[in-house]
Amino acid sequence: MDLDIRQAIIQVQQGRNEVREMLIQQYLPFILKVTSQSCNRYVHLGQDDEVSVALIAFNEALDKYDTEKDTSFFTFAETVIKRRIIDNFRKNNKDGKSLPWSSLVQDGDKEVIHKLDKLTWQESQDRHKEEEIARHRREEIMEYQKKLRDFGITLQDLVAASPKHQDARATAFQVARIICENRKYRKYLEEKKALPLKELESEVSISRKTLERQRKYIIALSIVLMGDFTYLGDYIEGLKG
Repeated sequence: MDLDIRQAIIQVQQGRNEVREMLIQQYLPFILKVTSQSCNRYVHLGQDDEVSVALIAFNEALDKYDTEKDTSFFTFAETVIKRRIIDNFRKNNKDGKSLPWSSLVQDGDKEVIHKLDKLTWQESQDRHKEEEIARHRREEIMEYQKKLRDFGITLQDLVAASPKHQDARATAFQVARIICENRKYRKYLEEKKALPLKELESEVSISRKTLERQRKYIIALSIVLMGDFTYLGDYIEGLKG
């Protein structure tokens, strides 16, 4: 990729503006990703000042990159973008006000922005959203593992304890829901780190032996129902039966 882009950058530096526009369109997802990472938040083309600053910085990188050196263009461009965003933040923070994004874009850059491929922009949005969902899901699983450890349960234990039949899983879900909806049962679970077997035995249609066998699985479901687990919560919705 670097070999191809080196040839393209040489053409840009020779005055081929159509190649410049092509590179900006092609690498818009890269520009948006670096901008989002620098700002530590999701950014929008045409709405956030930082995106226009990043586009100008990418143009600057195209002009200043030394094609004779071994350094990756993308490493160089990322550095330029991050520096310009930091400079912009410091300037705005010093002035105590923000600049409208359009005022930061030169006339030629405005034309480039309007020509950006809408499909490429949508793809970059979708990719960024998927990355955010994956990150939140990883964080949620880590938090869930931490809560499971409080009960002496690991994910490996949970896999081994999961009932093989759908009806058994649905029954376990109903037991977990009963626990979560009963303040006394919830308190018992949270304080004793165990199921209130005696009370449950008289309230549910399954035997104490089954409750004991499914103890880890029921506790694991109860933790999800009692906690703020968006993705895990969606997953266990299918166990309602």
